[in-house]
Amino acid sequence: MAKGPTARDFAEHTTERAMQMGNEGMDWMRVIAEQSLNLSKAALEGYLATARKTADTMNIQASEFRERSLSLANEALSHTFEFANQVMHVKDPQEVLRLQSEFLSRQVHTLAERTNELGQLVAQGVNAASRTAAEQIRSAAE
Repeated sequence: MAKGPTARDFAEHTTERAMQMGNEGMDWMRVIAEQSLNLSKAALEGYLATARKTADTMNIQASEFRERSLSLANEALSHTFEFANQVMHVKDPQEVLRLQSEFLSRQVHTLAERTNELGQLVAQGVNAASRTAAEQIRSAAE
């Protein structure tokens, strides 16, 4: 006579099935966690690359800004010493006034030109940094 499954067989089968489902669930969770971790790592690496490129762009712009500022200071000092040298050789008080007027006009003109150049340089730097960041964000999204 054939015997049907016993309660013990049923319990073993149910336990075995529960263990399989638990293992499958754990495998699935492991895969999801690994994918999330990889995506997070890629996003952070992209962020750091963007920050690095933006900082490099800003360093280049800052270096150029510094050089142009020093050039302006050098030019202003040169004009000042040239003016002082000319004043030392003046014989007429009217000549001092004319030289002073020319000196001030020249200094104001130089300052206006260089300030305009520096403003354009800053705007270019901001635009370059923005473009770099946008390109990096776009490439990270792909």
